[in-house]
Amino acid sequence: MINKRLLKESNFKRFYIVVSAVSSIFNALFVVISAYLLSAMISGIFLKAKTFKDMKIYFILFIANALLKFTLNFVNEIYIKNSAEDIKGNFREKLFHLVVSANPYKVKNEKLGEVINLITEATEAIGQYYSEYIPQFFAAFIIPLLICLGVAYVDKISALIMVITYPLIPLFMILIGFKSKAANEKQWKKLNLLSSHFIDMLQGLSTLKLFGISKRQEDKIYEISENHRKATMEVLRVSFLSALVLELFSTISTALVAVNLGLRLVYDQISFFSAFFILVITPDFYLPVRQLGLKFHASLNGVVAIEKIEEFEKKFANDSSLSNIEIKENKFEIEVKDLEFFYDDKKVLNNVNFKITAGEKVALIGESGSGKSTLINILSGFLKVQDNMVFINGKDINQIENYFDNIALVPQFPHIFNKSIKENICVGYKDFDEHKLLNIYKYSKINEFCEAAEGGDETVIGEGENLTISGGEAQRIAIARAMVKNSNFIIFDEPSSALDSEKEELILEAIQKYFKANTVLIAAHRLNTIKMVDKIIMLNEGRIIEMGTHKELIEKQGEYYKLMMSPEVEQ
Repeated sequence: MINKRLLKESNFKRFYIVVSAVSSIFNALFVVISAYLLSAMISGIFLKAKTFKDMKIYFILFIANALLKFTLNFVNEIYIKNSAEDIKGNFREKLFHLVVSANPYKVKNEKLGEVINLITEATEAIGQYYSEYIPQFFAAFIIPLLICLGVAYVDKISALIMVITYPLIPLFMILIGFKSKAANEKQWKKLNLLSSHFIDMLQGLSTLKLFGISKRQEDKIYEISENHRKATMEVLRVSFLSALVLELFSTISTALVAVNLGLRLVYDQISFFSAFFILVITPDFYLPVRQLGLKFHASLNGVVAIEKIEEFEKKFANDSSLSNIEIKENKFEIEVKDLEFFYDDKKVLNNVNFKITAGEKVALIGESGSGKSTLINILSGFLKVQDNMVFINGKDINQIENYFDNIALVPQFPHIFNKSIKENICVGYKDFDEHKLLNIYKYSKINEFCEAAEGGDETVIGEGENLTISGGEAQRIAIARAMVKNSNFIIFDEPSSALDSEKEELILEAIQKYFKANTVLIAAHRLNTIKMVDKIIMLNEGRIIEMGTHKELIEKQGEYYKLMMSPEVEQ
């Protein structure tokens, strides 16, 4: 009834479990003392004809007991809620860290709606598990146990009835819980579908508008939201059914104790004090387990949430390097030996062999589906390959801990953050040298749109901001980022795809001059970009079919020559 992983995570708050257990013990004692004092007052006043003055001490103790119970529960509730928030925050922080530190290629392929649900809805459900279910779980076992011991001291028959009837309530709660868990999982799937579809629709709204089918999505969103509503109502229906069954069985069990006490009281087999004490305390015996049934819904939400989080964690369990080998040389040499790579059962790279020396500029070309993107993702560190296939400075790429510190990637579609132009370029570098930065602006032609912007390089750009930038400007920002990092190995994925010919020449010149000492790999299809490199690697269906300089491959008049002569190749 308690998830082991969730219980283990509660160790983040050292005294959380102790406080939950100890507060249950004190609550049981308060209940027993309260029932004893009330029974003593009723018995003394109505049967022994004692005055209020005679029973004054009992009244004072009864009120003091109630106030002490209220104070303890108030303080305990604040502590439990704060602890649950801290544990939830720790969960969310670790999950966010997992997303940030995981393989970017894998994270990119995850459904955005599901990832958002994990970080928000799943952690909220886990928070409820700690704030509601765990404390009530301890109360449901500790309080009835201590009350039963108190009743057994007064009357063993009543205690026996309690012992026999008590297990029926959690038994039915568990039986109903199986159906409730299935309903919770169904609801979670519907929520993921709704989130993913809604985000996907927002991101593709411009495309839907162009094709005139945006209105159709209203019906689709309505349909998916209705399915989620029905799944939610199913969860609530099972939850209310569970509460009804628990109330029914606890009422019947209390009635059995009351009937037994009434009959024995009539035949003078038990004293009024003992009978009244047991009758007063019996509802409190069943109350914690009834409340546990009401909190059972929170437990199922938490269990379903942690299962989804664990599934997510398994996907990225082996992404981080476990070795302590670091690249310390101020160079970057790459050697690929018999490289093979599969997507599911499809081989996308087959027996790839090549070597890139330090400072060499290499172009990677090939038609769509040739394996070019896969090879770039492998050399970027985003895709993991088998050992002894890719070597950096003679070391296996899988054994290098600081690999990402030594590379910079200029993607075809760089992400622009809602920050200033300067902050977008100096990502991760707070106090970058201003003189060097101005030099980078010049090489990457960032100064052109910085001067046009009202606030210069302090102008905030990104989605929703007043200043929008073009695809070419975004790509120049990505190139400037690579210049700021100035890593040993620079990867360009179609660096000139969003630039016109004039600006392309300027960027190519910047690459040649600024990255003169760096090892550079360029995935390109424009002739101007290809001609500038030291070596060209041509891929086709996952194999290297030609390799050499532009001049050598043109003279050979093979596949590269045919590609260069085709009208599809951009000059």
